[in-house]
Amino acid sequence: MKKYIGSVIALALVAGSLFAAVGMASTHVATKVVTVTMTDYHFKLSPGPYKHGVKITFKVINKGNAIHNFDIQGKAHSKLITAGKTTTFTYTFKKAGKYTFLCDVPRHAELGMGGVMKVT
Repeated sequence: MKKYIGSVIALALVAGSLFAAVGMASTHVATKVVTVTMTDYHFKLSPGPYKHGVKITFKVINKGNAIHNFDIQGKAHSKLITAGKTTTFTYTFKKAGKYTFLCDVPRHAELGMGGVMKVT
């Protein structure tokens, strides 16, 4: 009888631990890191897919010689950063769609620092 009660208590503890772990996992929000490399005058983004409803941390690296930034038009943007510097910002796209991005420094977009990001 004592072995039976001990087994039941052990089983209850294991089951409780599993339910607690599942509960904590379900509240975890997925985060994707997208590396944005800037050169003079080009962007390179790490491969997608980029999904709406998922928190994306943009790691923006300036490998060019000029000052640059990464601006997702009408949504979010990095600060201006000098050559050799890195910054980050986080954004969650609410809807799927195509989002235009560019560098806000005058004439940089005209010189090729722009593109479109497809979010599914």
